[in-house]
Amino acid sequence: MNKPVLFRVTNNLKIGGIQRRLRALLPLLMDDYDVHIVTYKDKGVFFDELAELGVKTHFLPRKGHWNPVAIWKLARLFRKHGADMVHTHSFGGNIFGILAAALARVPVRIGQVHLCELHWNGTSALRRKKQMLEERMVHRLFSHKVLFVSRESRDHFQKHTGLPDVMLTVLHNGLALPGAVAPAPRTELGVPENRKLIGFVGRISRGKGIERFLDIARQACGQAQGRFHFVVIGDGDGVPRHKKWVNEHGLERDVTFLGERHDIHRCYAALDCLVFCSDPGIEGMPGVILEACAHGLPILALRTAPLEEIRDYYTRIAYLDESAPAARQLEMTLALPPADQAALRGEFSIEAMKARTISLYEELTRQAQP
Repeated sequence: MNKPVLFRVTNNLKIGGIQRRLRALLPLLMDDYDVHIVTYKDKGVFFDELAELGVKTHFLPRKGHWNPVAIWKLARLFRKHGADMVHTHSFGGNIFGILAAALARVPVRIGQVHLCELHWNGTSALRRKKQMLEERMVHRLFSHKVLFVSRESRDHFQKHTGLPDVMLTVLHNGLALPGAVAPAPRTELGVPENRKLIGFVGRISRGKGIERFLDIARQACGQAQGRFHFVVIGDGDGVPRHKKWVNEHGLERDVTFLGERHDIHRCYAALDCLVFCSDPGIEGMPGVILEACAHGLPILALRTAPLEEIRDYYTRIAYLDESAPAARQLEMTLALPPADQAALRGEFSIEAMKARTISLYEELTRQAQP
């Protein structure tokens, strides 16, 4: 008996949160589905890797999510392979992919939203309003379900589209959560052996809170000299500017920029604490936090709705208090007792996500049958 044909549609397969989830999940779905993935902006490092693992990969460049020629080509691809289900990602993928799936008469059509306020990324309020109306129309007319990685992203989306509850479902991210990992040696990272290592992990971009992290470093190093060392793990256009700020404040011996690392779990294992400073509304369900939880790290974070959601499953999280000394907050976070990870892994492991995804697919397939 042939397996049902599943297509996922996303903009690229570079190293990023959404892409890493797809890299982990799609090979696990191959026992139950004939799995395809389409990218339309870039291929990315996981494109060939997924192909080597048996996922069928397709690159279909397009100009704009309403481009009729690109939509027709994608619909033709769905028809060629007999797609039974199309699952799209993010604003551009949701418009482009769902329209093509409807044109190809694919029986099950699913969109997914990963972010909250940044999901509609137009450069003006008018442009973002237009994007909201576009996506509302496409999902209302052609989608069977829209998935969200957190309650906050679902509620934000519903507020601005008015789509009914029955169309909207929270499906938490799943990660390939590591077991015991040997930490990267301090000598390899170029950091002191005798200090508590406090980390920032993420893209150096708007809303990610690197400025807040560096200010915490400045305060803590002034309050407890020689006690902490801070590392920034990630890359972005703003790195030179932030390095200049560090030098101007005399912190070059206290802050190390490690750049983008492909051995991220060895880096997590080397940390004593993670500081997470993303602005409210920026993250859907932050994979950095889930990865740090899987390593058992204490986490000092800016309070946001997704963090509250994660804290239901992992208690070793403290919230930033701007009125309290930074060094004292770090010490109190480091002193948090270890957390039982059973609940975390039961909700956020890639195996749990696989089971929930297949269950949802089967339910929607039953509903689509005459």
